Amino acid sequence: MKFNVFLGSVPIILGFALFTAIAIIINPHIFTSFLSNAPSKLFYDVGHYSNLVIHPTCNAFYPLWPWLVSKIGTPKTVDDAAFYFRIVGSSLSLITIPLFIFILKQNIKSYKITFLVVALYAMNPLSVFRMIGYTEGIFSVLSLIFLSLITNLKATSKISIKFILTTISIFVFSCFLSLTRPFLIQSIFSAIFALASILIITKLQNNENFNKYFRSYGITTFFICFGAVIGYCVYGYYCLQSRGDFFAPFHDQKAWGKQLGIYSQLFFIPLTSADFTAIYLPVIAVITALFICISVNIKKLIFITPKIWQWILLFAYPPAFMAFYGMDFKRVNSSDRLTNFKEVNLTQASNNISTSYIFWFCIYFALIHSIIIVFSDQKLTSLRRFIFGTPYFFVAIAYISNCFPTRKVTKLLLWLLGFSSIWLVQYWLDYANDVWIG
Repeated sequence: MKFNVFLGSVPIILGFALFTAIAIIINPHIFTSFLSNAPSKLFYDVGHYSNLVIHPTCNAFYPLWPWLVSKIGTPKTVDDAAFYFRIVGSSLSLITIPLFIFILKQNIKSYKITFLVVALYAMNPLSVFRMIGYTEGIFSVLSLIFLSLITNLKATSKISIKFILTTISIFVFSCFLSLTRPFLIQSIFSAIFALASILIITKLQNNENFNKYFRSYGITTFFICFGAVIGYCVYGYYCLQSRGDFFAPFHDQKAWGKQLGIYSQLFFIPLTSADFTAIYLPVIAVITALFICISVNIKKLIFITPKIWQWILLFAYPPAFMAFYGMDFKRVNSSDRLTNFKEVNLTQASNNISTSYIFWFCIYFALIHSIIIVFSDQKLTSLRRFIFGTPYFFVAIAYISNCFPTRKVTKLLLWLLGFSSIWLVQYWLDYANDVWIG
């Protein structure tokens, strides 16, 4: 049966609406404050963005989002602007659901995995930020269009008109993303490491397509990086003209107490379970992806199903999960004897991630956010919403999930979706009480 993008979106949207409605029933103030511009509902950064709509200036907050809201509506006050942010952000958040399904449908064979991963993206607690006026809404829409363009850019030995137009479009959306929120360092790191990963794996394979990948994805990498640089330069020039400081957004963030350093306690003593998970899940995802590529291209590895208590550790205390599962994984792959571990066979889809530019870009995009924040902010401010509030990490999870048997992955995703949906209710309640949620 053919999987329809829009019909597939309906139950996900209804599911999000259901758990949001449960939160509203518990605390009706969520609804009344959300649809009113009085009293003020300026949840942290929303207040700063709302001020930028009324009084444009250069600071740590990037200009595209407030500029767009000022053009869509005609806010006269900061409260009016905050109302527009919530309405426009919520609309954009709903648009991302069919967009996300459309992208995964092109690349993921399993409709179950596609549906569940998009549902997890839409109904995880950090989705609240896409609704309340933060940049997550507009950034996610632009990101999904950006990723769709990358998906349609196939490695080719010939530079066609379609290839040129697509790379120009990638450049344009890279500019837009760089004007929406910090994207420059993250995109350059992700693009270069994505290219390097593909080329290294291709070289190890002695793949005859090495030159084709180098040419096509090298051009893609250049345009992503160039677009991000130009996007920031537009804002940097404005900051230079208005404040005499081209790097004012970076300096403003430093003024908030962010400072490069090694905060080793963050790796072992969680501030919150959500932040702890956000630190480790991108790392675990990258390690898993590398092992899949090794197994497919270099040496066959034996993957085993984690025990129930190890699954609990994964989300309760990830360092312990990595230690215990790592020992089991090593024992199985270094022993010639039969073991009582349940082996998991990789699917045919695992052959494809080695040379998938979109996969590597997304997985490194999540990883670099974790690295930057862990080594610059002891409070881990915004870490969890940077990882779970945008589509990149979920794209990577969909690709990795597709490498394992659908039935096993489906059970895990269903458990995560159920837990995540309950947590979504709690985040709405915390939001209503002005509790910091991400």
